[in-house]
Parts: sequence; C-alpha cells; structure tokens
Amino acid sequence: MPEMQSMIHATARGSTWHARLAPKVHRFQYQSAMVYLDLDRLNDFQQTALKVNQTGLLSFKTERYLCDDADPSGDAARQFASSALGVELSGPVKLLTNPHCFGLGFNPLSVYFLHHQDETPGALIYEVSNTPWNEIHRYVIPYSKVANGQTFTFDKDFHVSPFNPVTQRYVTRVRWPDENQVSIYLGLQDHGDEQLMFEAGLQLSLTPYNGRSIKPLFLGIWPQTFMVIGGIYREAFALWRKGLTYHPHP
Repeated sequence: MPEMQSMIHATARGSTWHARLAPKVHRFQYQSAMVYLDLDRLNDFQQTALKVNQTGLLSFKTERYLCDDADPSGDAARQFASSALGVELSGPVKLLTNPHCFGLGFNPLSVYFLHHQDETPGALIYEVSNTPWNEIHRYVIPYSKVANGQTFTFDKDFHVSPFNPVTQRYVTRVRWPDENQVSIYLGLQDHGDEQLMFEAGLQLSLTPYNGRSIKPLFLGIWPQTFMVIGGIYREAFALWRKGLTYHPHP
C-alpha cells in the first residue's frame, strides 16, 4: 500500500517513451515536465507563477478537466469516479497533467489519483485527449485492479491515433505516487491476440512545488506543450512514411 498522501503539490520530471512493436517497429523517447496538483487546494496558487484560470506563462485551465470553473475542487472527479464504480470516494484528488504554456495546452493523457477519506488509494481516472479532433474520453479504474503492480486490461473505446483501430484493448500498470516517484504503463493488444502491438510509459520524479517559480518545469527542456504537440505530428508522419494502415475517425 502506498504511503499516505502528504505532498500537496509537486512538479513531475522524467521521461515518456513509446514503442510500436507491430506491424512495424518504431520507438521514441523524450523528456517530460508535468505538474501534480491537489484539486482541493488550487487556491494555493493565488499570486504565484502558475496561474489558475488566468493568463500567464504557465497556467492551469479547469475548463478541460473534471473541475468546476467557478469554484475549482476535486468534487467533479470524485462524483464521476464514485458514480462509475458505485463506491464513495471522499478523499483527496491529485491530478497529473501538463500545464498550459502561453495559453496553449494539450494533454494526450492526464491522470487523476483519487483517495478514500483516510487518504488511502481508491481509483484512477485516465483522461485521454485526441488531436486534431480535440475530444476527451475518461476511463475509471479501481485501485484494487492495479494495486501492488498488478496488470489490468480494459477495452479501448475512444479514437486516439489514426494508426491504431478502436477495436483494441489496453493493458496498464501503475506506480501510485509516493513521496518521490510515479509511473504509468500502457500497452495495446488486438482483441484475441495476447501479443502487444504497442506500449508506452511515463516515469517521473516528484518534487514539492508551491507555484513560486517556473524553473522546475522549464529548466533544461523546452516548454512541454510544444514538445508534445510537435512530437505527435512528427511521429505520425514517421509512421505514415513506414506505410502503416490509416484508420479514420469512426
């Protein structure tokens, strides 16, 4: 069982990697810089470098998340997950995501970590976005399915990449955030095939963050939003050149 949640907000720095295993091999890796925010404590960022629903070099815009714009908190995420699972989740909600940069933001994957009232892990929400359609889909996963490094499989029902059909299933493993680490693993399988055709991972180190500086997010790497968007289209072009089958949006 992960430790009780004592870190309120954090920067999350590390790397993201992707590996396509079939029908053609294609791999890449890049540095990542994200934020890990307590959605019930967003008022902590008043008068800080990280702006909440305000214009700034770095900002967090609640409109794309399970978070009320007028009175931001973790309530919407708690209600969403509790309704999906039929279990009350009334503890802290932590969100791992990329902040907006110069008003621009895109997150292929944001992850909500939901807790019970005693701050023990309760559930995950994988919030997946696609481009250029700018749609959002959310998968709710009980913590019991991924506890102790367990692997959990669930159906894919949202179009993300034009080089992956919707008729697949995800395989995931999670290292729940502790005082210094968090990791997410996602694989893809075709139905009826146990062999992975794609896998990706996110490995990050957590450092307490009070929003007073942008240096923890910018030091040594380019602004993350532009890296992510540019990388998506660069790698899509590389896959197209390799002749992978194109799957249009359903």
